[in-house]
Amino acid sequence: MVKISVVTISYNCETEIEETLKSVIQQDYPNIEYVVVDGGSKDRTPEIIEKYKKDIQVYVSEQDKGIYDAMNKGARLASGEWVIFMNAGDVFYDDTTVSQMFAEVQPAAQLLYGDHEVVYEHLTKVKTAGSPNQLWKGMICSHQALFVKRDLLLQFPFEWEKWKISADFHFIFNRWYDGASFQHVHVFVTKFAAGGLSDVGSIDSKIETWNIVKERLDTPEVDEYYNSLLKYEKYVNLLRKTMPNSAFEKLMKLKNKVKGADVK
Repeated sequence: MVKISVVTISYNCETEIEETLKSVIQQDYPNIEYVVVDGGSKDRTPEIIEKYKKDIQVYVSEQDKGIYDAMNKGARLASGEWVIFMNAGDVFYDDTTVSQMFAEVQPAAQLLYGDHEVVYEHLTKVKTAGSPNQLWKGMICSHQALFVKRDLLLQFPFEWEKWKISADFHFIFNRWYDGASFQHVHVFVTKFAAGGLSDVGSIDSKIETWNIVKERLDTPEVDEYYNSLLKYEKYVNLLRKTMPNSAFEKLMKLKNKVKGADVK
């Protein structure tokens, strides 16, 4: 069976890392290589990783220049044909996730992706991945739900010096634009808590995404879409700042139901 490298990036995440380690180690797929890249954590993270070292094939703990620099390092250290980044705090949806995904992979696929759940304090968003043709509007899946051929990651490393928030989107968007082969498998790959890099800086993230798209698709349609999106994000951020978390999430739950999105 094809070798899959799962890469976990960590830094001072003692309250999150163990759940991620267990999730990867418990996968029933028989040919997984586990690569853990720690940024030189000062808390108990290295101690927790040490408990699971017999199930980790590659482990380094040293200073890096941020998450995308560490992800590039992880891709270089990996030896599998495919790579997925399941970073500290992320987990696979269940123990059979990798097996389910690779039971359906097509020979030509270079980017294989599935669905995911985002967990908020009072609700869970169930997100079905979109079509690659919609990538000009932003991410169609979470990076935790995406398996990529390792040779693509080596050929086109994340440009972290230019794109501080959305280097993963830059990579995915440009692979689509250049004609790489995508395959969507209707399997839930991951679930994770809201509040990631692009979540926390939502306005800056959308602006960076817009600029990435405009490098290849500089059209009035793109500008119109992102101008509207930024207005919406500013409105949502205002509500988030002025409403209690429970009330805000109930409002978002209602909004998503009206739009036909799945929420729990």
